[in-house]
Amino acid sequence: MKGIRDRLGQLCDQLTRHGSMATEIDAAGAGPELRELLAHLAAATDAGTPVHGERLGELLDTIEDACARHGLVTLDVRSPADARPGSARLPPGFGPPTDGGAANGTVDAWVCPWGRCGRVVFPEETTGRPTCAAGAAPLHAFPSR
Repeated sequence: MKGIRDRLGQLCDQLTRHGSMATEIDAAGAGPELRELLAHLAAATDAGTPVHGERLGELLDTIEDACARHGLVTLDVRSPADARPGSARLPPGFGPPTDGGAANGTVDAWVCPWGRCGRVVFPEETTGRPTCAAGAAPLHAFPSR
């Protein structure tokens, strides 16, 4: 699933931040692909359900291509991560705090509850606990509590 994690993270972020994104994707003609993609991810929450990276990549390509044709160019997450606004990657050297932040219960970031994507949401970017676009599960605190 090389590269797919970041693409899934970007799409998840956009779907949860922008309430009309799913409608726009549907209007672009890729609604069935989005629903299939989210269904695969939601089903993958069960430990025994495999995630097929090749199929997820195909679905992402179809969604991104349809959105680009529809004028949603920012949805295209195949460009280099540092060239994208709101990259879902952690900054270099990011890790558990050394100042005791984990001990006092602060959250450094929120991450995918199943480790399926590279989405990262920092506390200053949200007013509450963010959710996953696949199944609306809450993201997990990082570092783990």
